[in-house]
Amino acid sequence: MSDAGSSSGGGLRFTQGARYQGNDPQILAAALNAAFDYRGDVTLYLRGGEEVQGYLSNRNPQAPQPYVEIFPSDGSRLRRILYQAISGIAFTGRDTAAGKSWETWLKKYKAKKEAEARGEKTELIGLFPDDSN
Repeated sequence: MSDAGSSSGGGLRFTQGARYQGNDPQILAAALNAAFDYRGDVTLYLRGGEEVQGYLSNRNPQAPQPYVEIFPSDGSRLRRILYQAISGIAFTGRDTAAGKSWETWLKKYKAKKEAEARGEKTELIGLFPDDSN
């Protein structure tokens, strides 16, 4: 089952809340690549029925036996898990960088300037993006 949304390019998009479970190694590889760039916890579903939740810190898809490394959220040691042992992945944690892009900040800044030009009172916009999405 896949809950990954499709992007405008026709490919899959893996973001907060997305989940993939299936037997397509190309989709799984794409999901693991996206998880590597994701700034929140993921849950890996292993073929033996185990679930490992944590932060994906490393991957090597070019290794003789491709693998990912994950820091489990239960505080246990870093784990190396082979791609072949993974049956699925879910983007379960909050992406701490969501809504903090330069484009988002610039859009808010321009809207603030336009409101000020109309004489509206606005809140300060910080130099750094805030926690809101």
